[in-house]
Amino acid sequence: MSVKAASSALMRFSRHEVRLAWRDWSWMFSGWRNTSLRRALIGMGLFYMVMHLIAYAVLSPYVTDGLVLDQTALAMLSVTVLLSFTMMLSQAMESVTRVFYARDDLDLILSSPAPSSDLFLVRIVIMALTSWVMSALVISPFVNVAVGLGGARWLAGYLVLFAVSLTATGLGVLVTLALFRTVGAQRTRLTAQILAAVVGAAFLIGLQVVAILFFGSMSRFTLFDPAFLASHAPATGSPWWFPAHAVAGEALPVLLLVAGSVVFFAAGAWCGAVQFRRIVILALGVTEKTPRARASERAFRAYSPLGALVHKELKLIIRDPWLVSQTLMQVLYLIPPAVMLWVSFGQNTEISVIIAPVIVMAVGQLSGGLAWLTISGEDAPDLIATAPISAFTRLWAKVLSVLTLIAALMLPITLGLALVSLWGAVVTFTGAMCAAASAILVQLWFRAQAKRTNFRRRQVASKASTFAEAAASIACAGATALIAAGSPLALLPLVLLVIVLGIAWSIRSKRGVVA
Repeated sequence: MSVKAASSALMRFSRHEVRLAWRDWSWMFSGWRNTSLRRALIGMGLFYMVMHLIAYAVLSPYVTDGLVLDQTALAMLSVTVLLSFTMMLSQAMESVTRVFYARDDLDLILSSPAPSSDLFLVRIVIMALTSWVMSALVISPFVNVAVGLGGARWLAGYLVLFAVSLTATGLGVLVTLALFRTVGAQRTRLTAQILAAVVGAAFLIGLQVVAILFFGSMSRFTLFDPAFLASHAPATGSPWWFPAHAVAGEALPVLLLVAGSVVFFAAGAWCGAVQFRRIVILALGVTEKTPRARASERAFRAYSPLGALVHKELKLIIRDPWLVSQTLMQVLYLIPPAVMLWVSFGQNTEISVIIAPVIVMAVGQLSGGLAWLTISGEDAPDLIATAPISAFTRLWAKVLSVLTLIAALMLPITLGLALVSLWGAVVTFTGAMCAAASAILVQLWFRAQAKRTNFRRRQVASKASTFAEAAASIACAGATALIAAGSPLALLPLVLLVIVLGIAWSIRSKRGVVA
């Protein structure tokens, strides 16, 4: 292919990827509703201005007279950079894995005369730029205020964030390629999802756990206590503070950081582009694999209509390739509250009082996701609707499949708790099933037909259902903990649960389609 044709393919791929990125962003904030998009933009603008006011209140005491790069300042800047890096790396690993496994337009592109490596290069560059832009929007109020108060040297923060985005994306590519080589195409998707969730949550959770254990507080800012840093952090001249000096605008660290990240990203992108076609073929082979050999050996089993639907829903949930990464991180973020409860109430408190609310919250969040997949994420609604069964049977099959999975998940946990406290095990199981039932009810009331691939953006469809589901899980968790402790105050969260479900029922969509 000539140079002109290659550049034309790159331009077309670039326009295609930019268009896809814009569609994804529009759907994320509005669900492709014009009025919602305008409201989202207006709301984001107002929020952006408020964030500048907050940034001014936070930074003005430190930056106005010139920020002294002592241990506290260096630690705060370094933690910000590392936190951004872990979040970007987590997102990059999941996004790169999707590039290899999600079919979408890959069949069409691989059969075209354009080099498939060009598509990978464009997608990786767009991925890095998107990550940088989204992160820059979050920290820009603080950078802008720092520039206004302390000078233009703080603009280096944008360059550092760009370098972090390039490094995280390049590392995400290399990690995914390494997984293909070590664990194979069949296991890479699941392994990458687990790693992405753990990497994205580990640093933030680690900071909170350390803060809880040392200071008894979930606030990460307690770690920046000067006395604590003096005894546990490196000296101000240590190379560990290199990213912080770059953020502060020192020329040499900024130059080295940006140059190193560009080289690293280029190497990672090139390695991925060279192997793109081969890996995609392996990945598509995994997604298209069917157990035909074993299917012929299995005996035919007859099911009732309800049993057949439940069996079908369970199979679809188990086969969902992206369910792990989208639920594991939610569960991991419940670790700090569990540690906080343990530290606050001490070892003399019954273990069920500490563990129960954490389990109930996790079950509530998991149930909401599973209920969305079965109720709103039906891939064949027309086929199911024409089946000779009642609408109640169809819905009951979906509800029963979710409750079956939750009960199967809770069974070993309940048996483990029963060895310590039979009452605590019964209360925990009951609270978890109540949280699951509440989440399912909310999804039933706010159901709207959508594709299963929109699972990551299901909260966009209805903000009311998202808040109702979260509030119901919190109420169930609070009631479970208080009942396990034998407190009569358990009536208060139970009343709150009834109020939340009542409000959700009153504002539900009358036609089953969320406005």
